[in-house]
Amino acid sequence: MSSIFSRGAEAILTRIEVIGIPCVRKERIAKTYRVKELDQKLRKTRTRSEARLLHKAKLAGVLCPTVLEVEEFALTLSFIEGERPEINEKNAKEVGELLAKLHNADIIHGDFTLANLIASSDEDSLYVIDFGLGFFSNDVEDKAIDVYTMIKSLSNEKAKNAFTKGYEKYDKYSTVFKRLKDIEKRVRYAF
Repeated sequence: MSSIFSRGAEAILTRIEVIGIPCVRKERIAKTYRVKELDQKLRKTRTRSEARLLHKAKLAGVLCPTVLEVEEFALTLSFIEGERPEINEKNAKEVGELLAKLHNADIIHGDFTLANLIASSDEDSLYVIDFGLGFFSNDVEDKAIDVYTMIKSLSNEKAKNAFTKGYEKYDKYSTVFKRLKDIEKRVRYAF
């Protein structure tokens, strides 16, 4: 049994079963506008990188899909049953703590928004998904952009404050918050 359940700009997600267990196959889409050799190299590199990021995120204590198989341009991942979380103060603080764990492991998510979180239906847990734009970095700017992206996706001040409080578990959070103010100034005057 397999069926496409999501098609994004970078990948097609297909729900499959592996020995009767629900899984997801994430296959990176070929880009016809790129030179074929370059496209293949980028897709292969990004596929392997995402697998490494997911593994390191698990080691850092972040709930995320388990990588079951790595192919040239595709990953087979455990399926997380659930939905996007309702963001209240408790969840927002937990989201901040999750990002702090990622950043303590020098993992940049690259698209850390509510769209890439799943509240599991069988446990009271938040999972981080879609590390497709992620990378490893200890650069303060990269971490501040992850924080900025999430803050912009939160709808109210209480959730933003709770997220910020949770993120304070990152060892160098004050440096990131200082850079965040610089980013906010740049973005404000960018238009």
